Amino acid sequence: MAKVILAGGPSFALFNPSLHVSLGLLYLGAALRRAGHDVKIVDCHKYTFLDESPGKLIVMRELLEPCDVLGISCVTPNAEFGGQMAEAWPAKVKVAGGPHVTYILEGPHHEFKHRNYFRGFDYLMSGECEETFVQFCDYFSKGMLSMPIPGLARFRKDGSIDWNPSGPMPDVTKMPLPAYDLWEGNYSKGALAVQSISGKSVDAAERTTGSMFTARGCPYGCYFCADARTKLREETLEQIEAEVKALAEIGVTALRVWDDTITIKEKRCRDMADIFHNYGMLWRGWSRVNLMNADLFKYLAARGCTEMGFGVEHGSARMLKAMNKGTTPEANSKGIKICQDAGIVARAYLLIGFPGETWESIEEMRLWLDGTRPDAASLHMFQPYPGSQVWASPERFGIELPENAFSQMWELNDDDPKTLVLDLPTMTKEELFQARTELHEWIVDNISLRLANR
Repeated sequence: MAKVILAGGPSFALFNPSLHVSLGLLYLGAALRRAGHDVKIVDCHKYTFLDESPGKLIVMRELLEPCDVLGISCVTPNAEFGGQMAEAWPAKVKVAGGPHVTYILEGPHHEFKHRNYFRGFDYLMSGECEETFVQFCDYFSKGMLSMPIPGLARFRKDGSIDWNPSGPMPDVTKMPLPAYDLWEGNYSKGALAVQSISGKSVDAAERTTGSMFTARGCPYGCYFCADARTKLREETLEQIEAEVKALAEIGVTALRVWDDTITIKEKRCRDMADIFHNYGMLWRGWSRVNLMNADLFKYLAARGCTEMGFGVEHGSARMLKAMNKGTTPEANSKGIKICQDAGIVARAYLLIGFPGETWESIEEMRLWLDGTRPDAASLHMFQPYPGSQVWASPERFGIELPENAFSQMWELNDDDPKTLVLDLPTMTKEELFQARTELHEWIVDNISLRLANR
């Protein structure tokens, strides 16, 4: 048996980091516990804070608990902070996993497959690790870490990486329930942003919120997304009900359902809404405008759906085509209205700075917002994250990746033009940040201050 501590990389750009518990860690914790290991899942924000110097993490070493194996799940914006935390942690071996590791090891850019970009770690693991990380901890307990494990990467003396390719994806229908009880953070309040639903007043801000996946993967092919064109793997309705019941038993009364496209199968979506409603949950989800109809959304509203987020991405037809989004501004407007007419808050997620962006296309986005009037809008700056088509083939999009791409993706300097990775031929970095600032201010003034970028 190994003593294992799991954590996510620190993510200080989130409005409430503790609210965004890593579901991947909860699934991993459940698999480790089932295999007999002593596992703990920690909220890394209780042990770290930011120094005034950009890019510097302060780790409160006196609070860190020694362990055999430290596992840190990283996305690209927090990979640097995750490494800084790992360097300080008193663990016998330190392992990095998560989307960042997977997309680097499985990606085409060999210059980034080096210890220099993974400081603080002894091993890396790619892919979904519910089975392989358990195998790693089993071998650690037996002193057999020289054994081959799918997805495991070791560092050679020269800093290069020796990697066993990822194994097959685990069968999600055979996984144990996420270890909700192992999360040491609070299931925070305030993740819903409504005051009424179906004509009834609710105190949504006082509802304790949990998170869940019902399916993994997205079959659509957006060029900006690392999860594009992945097989949809669904949990059973029995699993979903067991998870909702487990959350209800620890006091959770609201859900964030993180599926990429919760309405992709209408009957299944209705069945899930019934389950959420039967346990008294209010909930929010994410979908696409081509995966909805008025009857479905009225049904969801009657069963506790308070908000639906849509990857609108842009108000320019030219930019939507460049992103391979598969929608149009007109379809996006229609979808937003269907959602609103059902009494559900419609949030538009928008992306500025994709290759091809111009002042004219940004004005088209503002005009779309002005004409459509979603209830809320979240505006984000495009970065070519590992796993996306722009990362894999930058030349297709008329751009180049700089050598220090990772250091420019940290969340810390999100408002500094220098942190943008790409130099676009159509707009300077300074112009992009100016445009984002102006558009964000317009959204706050004209759409919703309370709901902006939440």
